[in-house]
Amino acid sequence: MRDHAADIRALRRQSNAAIASLDAHYVTSFMSEDVAVQVAGGPILHGRAANFEAWDQQMRAPGFGGYVRTPETVTVDPDGISATELGHWVGRWRVKGRAHQQEGRYTARWVLSAMGWMITSEVFTQ
Repeated sequence: MRDHAADIRALRRQSNAAIASLDAHYVTSFMSEDVAVQVAGGPILHGRAANFEAWDQQMRAPGFGGYVRTPETVTVDPDGISATELGHWVGRWRVKGRAHQQEGRYTARWVLSAMGWMITSEVFTQ
């Protein structure tokens, strides 16, 4: 039997690697077309295209140091085609030569599709 929670954890590691390599296309490749992402202290980004634009803009900004999302639990629903990931995130950047860090909690909903596991929603809080 397939370990879907392990698959989702592996996808999260790949997503973190995509952020570290400043690849907005790869970051958003884990998202469904209709994904909704609640940015900590910011707007809700609707759709993969809006999320790509936000990632691309942020990754081009001077001092961007990336984000790391660390899953604490991944719970696959009894239906085997949806799951919830709960964890901790950390963002880092430099402003005027000084290091800054922001962190908080997140929740992600995943759905198993013909393309594999895809993120349908994420909520990031501080």
